Amino acid sequence: MSRLWSRLLEALGRIRLGAAPRRAMSVGHPGGTDALGGMDWRAYTRPEALFQVWGPLEGGPWEPFHCIPLFAALDRLPRDRVGPTHPDDLPREWRDGRIRVGTGLGNRAAMILPDHARPGAPPPSWLQPGTWTILDLPGAAAVEAGAWLVTAAGCQPVCTFDHWPHPRGVLRPERILAELLRWATTLAAARGRLTRNAPPLWICDSQRLGNRAGRPGDFDNRYFLDDSVLPGPRLLAGAGIERVVYLSPGRNPSGEGGGETEIPVRDLEAYFTELLTAGFPVLHADLTHPELEPAPFAAPPSPRPPPRKGFRRSSAGGFGTEVPEPSSGSSG
Repeated sequence: MSRLWSRLLEALGRIRLGAAPRRAMSVGHPGGTDALGGMDWRAYTRPEALFQVWGPLEGGPWEPFHCIPLFAALDRLPRDRVGPTHPDDLPREWRDGRIRVGTGLGNRAAMILPDHARPGAPPPSWLQPGTWTILDLPGAAAVEAGAWLVTAAGCQPVCTFDHWPHPRGVLRPERILAELLRWATTLAAARGRLTRNAPPLWICDSQRLGNRAGRPGDFDNRYFLDDSVLPGPRLLAGAGIERVVYLSPGRNPSGEGGGETEIPVRDLEAYFTELLTAGFPVLHADLTHPELEPAPFAAPPSPRPPPRKGFRRSSAGGFGTEVPEPSSGSSG
């Protein structure tokens, strides 16, 4: 049994022994269709199937970094409440293509991908073996862009969604889960073309740190990328990686829009500095530019460490626990 499967089975065992959320949660639309227009997404409502189709090749160096929680959560959801993203769920401006790339949509955490970064578009010319791409976009957009790079460039996907969904979650990863189902059949059709030296692709939600801490009664499932998700320089070198490209929208110079994220997201700042110190070129490619031309990432003079304080790890692995109500006898 591969490490990939054994880790997933261990996680499934832990959550099957735990208590289910007291309130039912829905994912997508059970009657919806996948990106190919069919209903074959139903074959991927089992955690094992979705985990495999969205993961790297078994036995390779990237296996240990493929995060389990969001896939394992399918095991606790009623099948009649699970489905792919429905187009009607998207804001009208998104469907009509009238939202500028990177524009914030508040709690919907949505963004539209430009035509040059959607499934069916050619891949960036720099995406070759030896390049590790870290795709960092808001929520569901990261999944669709991931489908683009897997199908167009033959990348090995590694999902970094290291948290659990919950009806009272601070973050709403069920939207990501619905997109994973929507594009599962597309990835399944492309997996036969993946090779052992296919470039790795980390698929990340740029809003993982959240914009507030959990309050009493919330399920705080904010998370950061730690050493379990980020390979060290020695492993990267041994796997033939020669450079790192961070693919994300550019910062909004005016600071307007409310949906912009730092470049990189804070939990990657010290990590990128470590890679630069070890001799790895780290580049940034702006997803909003059709050329997708990478430019060198300049390490800050004093890189900030990952924001670890206040994040709540789960006993089942990953992040996400309920924030307890304050004790009646507490003095505050």
